[in-house]
Amino acid sequence: MIRGILLLVGIIIVVGLALGGSFVWDAFVTRANADAVEFVVEQGASVSEITEQLSEQGLITSEFFFKTYIALTDQQANLQAGTFSLAPGMSFSAIVGELAHAEASETQVTIPEGYTSNQIGEVIVEAFEGIDEDSWGSVVGEDGKWMLTSADMLGDIPSGYGLEGYLFPDTYRFRTDADAATIVDSMVLNLERRLAENDIVVPEDYVFDNGQSLHEVITLASIVEREVRSAEDMALVAGIFFTRLKIGMALQADSTVNYVTGKKDAAISIEDSQISSPYNTYQNLGLPPGPISNPGMNAIMAVLNPQDSSYLYFLTTEEGEVIYATSFDQHIENKYQYLK
Repeated sequence: MIRGILLLVGIIIVVGLALGGSFVWDAFVTRANADAVEFVVEQGASVSEITEQLSEQGLITSEFFFKTYIALTDQQANLQAGTFSLAPGMSFSAIVGELAHAEASETQVTIPEGYTSNQIGEVIVEAFEGIDEDSWGSVVGEDGKWMLTSADMLGDIPSGYGLEGYLFPDTYRFRTDADAATIVDSMVLNLERRLAENDIVVPEDYVFDNGQSLHEVITLASIVEREVRSAEDMALVAGIFFTRLKIGMALQADSTVNYVTGKKDAAISIEDSQISSPYNTYQNLGLPPGPISNPGMNAIMAVLNPQDSSYLYFLTTEEGEVIYATSFDQHIENKYQYLK
C-alpha cells in the first residue's frame, strides 16, 4: 500500500516537472513562427471564452496552461474587447500583452442605464459613420430580432414590438466599421450573459417561477429603472408595483406617460395623464405592452427579488431622495412638503 502511494507521488512529481517546463516555455519563451491573424474579443467575453477561441484559431496549444498563466499573473481584468493581431507560437505573455491593449481601430461607447432604444441609437449613430438612423431603426424594430444570432433570447417579445428593453446598458468597444446588427447583437448577448452571471436562468418557456414572463420582467424593470436610482429603492418600488398589480390598482407611473410624450419632467401634467395610449399606466391597469427603457441589472434584480413593505405610494425629490407613503393622504402631504 505504502509502496503504491510512493510510486504515485513519484509519477506526479515527474509529470509536474515535465509540464512545468512546458508551461514556462509556452508562457515566456515561445516566439511567433507564422503570419499574424486577426483575433476578435467580443465585449464581455470571459477568460474561458477567450481561451477557447485562441485554441480554435491555433494560437495556443494548451487551454489549461493559458488559463493557469492568466490566474497566476492575475491578468483577468486586463483583457480587453477589441481586434488584435496575433500569430501562432506567440508566448502567453506576448498574447496577454496584446490583448491588454486594444487597437486604435476600435470605438468605445457607453450606454447609460435607462436609455431608450432611440437614445442609444443617437449615441451609436454619432459614434459610427457607417450607421444611420434608418439602419439602426431596422435592427431594433419589430423585425430586427430575425437578423441576430441572439434571436432565441428574444423569443418572448410579442408580435409587433421591437427590441426596446433588451439592449443591455454597458460600456462597449466595437470595430469602427461595425454595422448596426453587430452592435445590437452584442448588447442582447451581453444581457443574456449578465443574467447568467447573476444566476438567472431564462426558462425555455420564458416564464419564471413567480409566473412572470421574461418580457414582463424586462417591462417592469424598465419602469423601475426610470422611476428611482438606487438598488435599495428599486427593490422597494418593485414591491410597491407588485402590490398594486395584485390588488388591481393602476401602476400610475409617470415614466410610462413620458415614454409616450417624450417629456423628461419628473411629474406629469393632468392633461398628460389622460393621454390615450396602452403605455399610459394611469388609464390602464396592469403592465404596459412593452419596456419603456433598457434597464440595468439592479432594476432587473429588483423585479425578480422585490422588497415587501406596507408602502403603496412613493415620490422622488429633485435631489433624488425617494419618499414613501402607506396611504394616499400621506402621499399628498409628501407632495406638498417635498415637491415644489
